[in-house]
Amino acid sequence: APGPAIVASDGEKNSQLGPFDITVTSTAATGSATLSWQPPTENADGSPLTNLAGYVIRYGTRSDALTLEVPISNPGITSSMIESLTPAKWYFTVSAYTSTGVESMPSVVGSKTVT
Repeated sequence: APGPAIVASDGEKNSQLGPFDITVTSTAATGSATLSWQPPTENADGSPLTNLAGYVIRYGTRSDALTLEVPISNPGITSSMIESLTPAKWYFTVSAYTSTGVESMPSVVGSKTVT
């Protein structure tokens, strides 16, 4: 199921980006996870999204406390490898943000167990 949408507001008008998902895949290296996602391309009203600026990956060993983060200030990047993960079950989300600094709600949480 698609994740939450991004809502941008200038104080008078609201604009909402369509939902997007995150995928966590295993990699050959123990202690790393590769995340990938499809960038949102339009607002919820169907108008083109023109000011996507990047993403923030948040992660941690508790799904309700994702305190580590990796900013990606390039909207053209749609995957990232998180390395140096200790043995544990790790949880990940990705949020998108616009050039005006409005950030989406996080994606649905993905997870990977590192052994």
